[in-house]
Order: sequence, then C-alpha cells, then structure tokens
Amino acid sequence: MKELDDDELQELLNNGLVPDNKTLSEEDKNNLLAYQNLFAALSTEPAEGLPMSFAANVRRKLLEQANRKSDLRFNLLALGIFAGGLTLAYGMLSLFSPESGDMFLNAIISFKWILLTLVAGFVGYLFIDQRLVKRSF
Repeated sequence: MKELDDDELQELLNNGLVPDNKTLSEEDKNNLLAYQNLFAALSTEPAEGLPMSFAANVRRKLLEQANRKSDLRFNLLALGIFAGGLTLAYGMLSLFSPESGDMFLNAIISFKWILLTLVAGFVGYLFIDQRLVKRSF
C-alpha cells in the first residue's frame, strides 16, 4: 500500500478513521496517531499565558525610556546653559571693559576646581537620581 501524504491523513482524521484500522500500514497508523496527538495538543489552551500586568509593564518601560531621553536632554541643556552663561558673562564684561573681562577670566581660572566640583556634583546628582528612578523595587 502506498504511503499517505499529509492531505490524505487530514482527510482520514476528518472522516473519523481510527489509527487501529486494519487497512492502514503500520507507518500510516503511526502517522495518523501522531496527527491525532498533534491536533489534540493544538486544540488545548496554553498552560501559561501573559501575565495580567503585561500591558502595564510594557507601557511603564516605554515611559521610562522616554523619560530617560528627556532627562538626558535636560542634563545636557543645564550644562550648556551653565557654560553658555559663563561665556556670555566673560564676553559682555570683555566688551564693556577688557580689564574686567580679564579679571573675570582670572577668577574663573583660579576657582576652576570649585566650578568643576560643582558641575561634577550636579551631574552626579542627576545620574544617581536617574538610577534610583530606573530601579524597580
């Protein structure tokens, strides 16, 4: 007897033929039984599905990503404003009085470590704040 292909096996299952039929070869019986087991497994619902909070978790993660991007822009803007403010102050003082511009530049250079510490502290504070917000408790 010739081997049955997938369509013929499906037709036999739809007609209600059982695998212990005497007209089928041993290999066809095994194939028909395998098909029956496959369709029985496919007709059952999965044991585990997505958790009930899946949509909320995905939304929360997307909002966290958007907030992190927004926070990064804010951090860069704050640093740019600080540097731009110092540059604008030096430029304005140099424009009106070159001596006062030089004094301002000398003051900045002499207090450079304090300014760098303030900038590093500000960036560190923002970084730690973002890490605490990112952490899930």
